[in-house]
Amino acid sequence: MPRCVTATYRLQLTREFPFAAARELVRYFDELGVSHLYLSPVLAAKPGSAHGYDVIDHARVNPELGSEDDLRGLAADLHARNMGIILDIVPNHMSASSDNPYWDDVLERGQSSRYAEWFDIDWDAPRARRKVILPLLGDELDRVLERDEIRLRIHESGSRVAYFDRTFPLDPSTLPKEIQLAQVDPGRRPAAEEWASGDEGRKRLRGLLDAQNYRLRFWRRAHDEINYRRFFDVSDLVGLRMETAEIFDATHKLILQWVRDGVVDGLRVDHIDGLRTPSWYLAKLRSMVDTMKHPGAPARFPILVEKILTGDEKLPSEWPVEGTTGYDFLNDVQELFLDPAGFKTIEAAYRRLRHNPKLDFETVARDGKRRVLTGALKPDVARLARLAHAWRPATTTAEFSAAIVELIVHLDVYRTYISEAGLGSETDQRCLTAALRGARERVGVSESALAALEEAFFADPSVSDTLRAELVARFQQVSGPAAAKGVEDTALYVYMPLASRNEVGGKPDRPLDHAHTRVHARNAARSRDWPRTMLATNTHDTKRSADLRARLNVLTSMPDVWTRHVSRWRRLNKPRKRIVRGKPAPDINSEYLYYQTLLGMWPAPRPQRRVDDLPDRAWLDRARARLVAYMLKAAREAKTRTSWTDGDTQFENALDDYVRETLMPHEDAPFLGDVARLTAQTADRGFRFALARVLVHCMAPGIPDIYQGDELWNFTLVDPDNRRPVDFQRRAQLLALSVTPDVLRDALAMGAVIEDRVKLALIARLLRFRRDHARLVTDGEYLPLLMVGSKPVSDLFAFVRRLDEEMCIAVARTRVSPAESENVDVRTVSLPGELAGQWHSVLTGRVVELVRVGPQLTASADDLVPQPQPCELLLRRQA
Repeated sequence: MPRCVTATYRLQLTREFPFAAARELVRYFDELGVSHLYLSPVLAAKPGSAHGYDVIDHARVNPELGSEDDLRGLAADLHARNMGIILDIVPNHMSASSDNPYWDDVLERGQSSRYAEWFDIDWDAPRARRKVILPLLGDELDRVLERDEIRLRIHESGSRVAYFDRTFPLDPSTLPKEIQLAQVDPGRRPAAEEWASGDEGRKRLRGLLDAQNYRLRFWRRAHDEINYRRFFDVSDLVGLRMETAEIFDATHKLILQWVRDGVVDGLRVDHIDGLRTPSWYLAKLRSMVDTMKHPGAPARFPILVEKILTGDEKLPSEWPVEGTTGYDFLNDVQELFLDPAGFKTIEAAYRRLRHNPKLDFETVARDGKRRVLTGALKPDVARLARLAHAWRPATTTAEFSAAIVELIVHLDVYRTYISEAGLGSETDQRCLTAALRGARERVGVSESALAALEEAFFADPSVSDTLRAELVARFQQVSGPAAAKGVEDTALYVYMPLASRNEVGGKPDRPLDHAHTRVHARNAARSRDWPRTMLATNTHDTKRSADLRARLNVLTSMPDVWTRHVSRWRRLNKPRKRIVRGKPAPDINSEYLYYQTLLGMWPAPRPQRRVDDLPDRAWLDRARARLVAYMLKAAREAKTRTSWTDGDTQFENALDDYVRETLMPHEDAPFLGDVARLTAQTADRGFRFALARVLVHCMAPGIPDIYQGDELWNFTLVDPDNRRPVDFQRRAQLLALSVTPDVLRDALAMGAVIEDRVKLALIARLLRFRRDHARLVTDGEYLPLLMVGSKPVSDLFAFVRRLDEEMCIAVARTRVSPAESENVDVRTVSLPGELAGQWHSVLTGRVVELVRVGPQLTASADDLVPQPQPCELLLRRQA
């Protein structure tokens, strides 16, 4: 029987949480209602890897996770319960380390290596001299040699040079006789060591290094000299040339064997935008898995891609996949819980705080992209400019560099998907045309360079024009990293009136007035075009957890309260600031982010305690450590006062001290008590918003993915905070206590939602419903329920899922309801007449009778979702 995917659970496998640990939890995941485990990469990775994306060998399992038999055992345990595995695979890059034998061979043999074509290396870069530039040293090479930080390591199998914990191979043809003899006769090693010692030895060692197929360089030279494509700007991850059948076959052999044997039941493709031609790769992958798939796999073997869709961007319809990993949904559902007027008030106050009333996200995002393109990604831009100049020599490389930067800066998507120059889709042409128009408005950009780039993209195809084809292909591999580093890892830390809007792929400036209508339209499109796409609300890349975002969303219902608190907190904490280089530290933006983050993660008030009571010291100690690390990372990502490459130690120390001191309870320091009081006003609504989000997540078209640990209340921050170990034993114990019908019914009816088991019970109920009604939730039609009544109903988001005669209604409270703040009359809503009948609450067991009078039926809003329930799921009973 094919294993239908109804819900996935993301597991991060590590040395501390290997296959064996996952096997022990299979029963728990089954009882939770999960159909498939969505596993992080399992191929051999760099030893000690915390994530598995730094693959070193595609031909074997990561031994730190267990053996291949252990993986197969996990699959067998899952299959015994009609569950399966969705496996994360990494086709774009590998680890650039000595642990990677393929990369090591290239460093040893250069272009004569059998693996030289595997990696995206620009051998003709001006300063490369047909060698690989490795900007890994802490100083210039000569100074490193003077300090004897590079040493010989002689082995029978081959000699290497070591720089602290990193080693590099030596080309055997370059070895002097002293080292050659020492390799075969250990007694000769003292002579070899003498050869490399002293001033003369350092000169000889320098000469030996100069003869290698790589050049060791100061890490600060990476921006100018590195000559291999990386994953974004991470020099330890080298790009693969995944555009030939030979490399595809070599790197996918084991994965496809697991597909054939039924070990894996679906694939998630990491960073699809990094590939030269995603459409070719996906067509090849689809062809192979469809040919080889196991009889137990679904009729349509699931392939999902990590693709960031921005704004109203759509996934290319020709891609043979089920959809994305769900960032588009994450940002859509996030906007449902924001009050438009309240957000505008908060944004205006934020701009005043920044002393810039015209500050806008689009400008900040473009500045972020421009900064990264002229900084960390400068070698990639230079490579494009040299290609463009070789193609159109009348324009200089400098002119092309500036034009390429501005064209990418004004591109409002991560990348286009032109597989052959001149044959872009209508969407690609529209995006590029708009970007060209924006670039032309930038003063000082060469028109001849822009005209040539326009010709490269839009002129009629020419098969023989290889330079043009190379230019267009490589351009598309650069624009994605520019958006990722310039927007995700810069702008989203610089412009943050409400941090809950600042997620990957999000647009913090997108208007909210018609969010409900927009989400309905996008859900309907998913139901029609991508019914089995993944739906995410948390991932390992989110900047803050969905539950934390939910609490921050509440602030839009009380913007004046929030702005008053911020003003008071700034005044209370001013004595803890310092002046660094003539400016206050922390800066305004860091301080504002800190307040949002602290409020978001602060524990809810405990029953029978004062609202201004502080958490226990253990919580404060943990929070202090987490916030110190988080705020340092956020400041470095923002790159306004410090950065990863140009750190300002004084500023970072001041920021560190500020966080530590403000989190230290003092009798004369009312700040923390004030945070507790504001939490008392926001926490309950935040919990209810989160439960409503869970309902939309689990019932909207697509496959909901639960991030590890997120079945309980989860207030985590960006990686590595969100990769902390998960207490599965506690979750299993709570699940056993939460499955009784009265737990969820009583909690929702009384509005007592603070307990972990309430969220767990809701998720389990919804995931089990999905499993029991698989065809309804995966193939059912999506019908927006646009309720019209005598009173405003803007606080409810509702939709119907229908398949033949089976039908359910999902209702979520997405705003602060009028009934929460004042007494209002019973609100009535008009609904389509086809909804008449007797309905049963999946969550509480209550029965609702909807009676039709004429073509429409009229019902109380409380019939659909009674106060104070945050959400409801109704299933129509069959006649």
